[in-house]
Amino acid sequence: MNRATFCVGRFLVDAPVGSRLSGGNYKYDFLALLPVTELSHHHFQELVAARQATLSAGKHNVEPSLLRAAVQSDEDTWVFAFWEEPFITAVINLEGFRWSNGKMIRVKDEVSRDRQEFGLNRMQEALSRLRARADTEIPTEPGYCFAGGFIANPRWRNEEATVEIDIAGHPDAYVTMTIYPLASHKKDKPLLERMGGLTAALANLAASVRVLRKGERRIGPYQGQEHLASIPDSTGARGHSFVWETQGDGTLDTPAIKIELTTGHPDSNGQPQRAALTDRQAIALWNEIVSSLRLRPTSS
Repeated sequence: MNRATFCVGRFLVDAPVGSRLSGGNYKYDFLALLPVTELSHHHFQELVAARQATLSAGKHNVEPSLLRAAVQSDEDTWVFAFWEEPFITAVINLEGFRWSNGKMIRVKDEVSRDRQEFGLNRMQEALSRLRARADTEIPTEPGYCFAGGFIANPRWRNEEATVEIDIAGHPDAYVTMTIYPLASHKKDKPLLERMGGLTAALANLAASVRVLRKGERRIGPYQGQEHLASIPDSTGARGHSFVWETQGDGTLDTPAIKIELTTGHPDSNGQPQRAALTDRQAIALWNEIVSSLRLRPTSS
């Protein structure tokens, strides 16, 4: 397979050349990272000024305005603390803006009233390490990749990432990769036990599900389980639902990881698409993708 490499959090995964990111959700140190947008520095400054003016003009039931604090670290970095609604007095919203290499990056958070200063400092610290990144760039320094950006930091934080990758040449196929701290999404049973219970619960579907492979599977240092199945859609055409999962060790630098391959997915209009890959081809593609998972090497 001619490969394209994707940087997801602190990890790398490969897919066929021409594959592309089609969606994602990212959280770093409990901060939600919003989609990166292209913007000139002049328009960035105008947008931030307008945002501050809107919050300052907003009336609050108890305080002078919705805006509680505006912190400018430098000409490219701003953080606002504010009330979302006039009647709210307990939960403070935080919103950060950073301009880097022609792109605007926004982050959001919520904190209790007594944690405002802590939240502002945490957001400023993250923004100070953040820069724009082309999705094809694989950084050499340690840190966290997200779509359009990178946060340089050798220390792991509470880091989450979910990405979807559309597979080149197969409009019905996509890969989903999820990385999350185990404590935040702990499963009560291993993957294969959960899949067995689901199949039993859907007894009328069980007969039409073909399990192509299942069992323990180690990817590099990550011990996990996989379940590969062929499943019919509403028209009777068959697609694939493959999943590999490791629960990690419960520490920040050994997160839980889940990789899925889906084929026979409906098109953008919701119309069924027949899976272009045979079972053998889907398994071969799966093996290439899942075995490519590795921690990104760095120079530090």
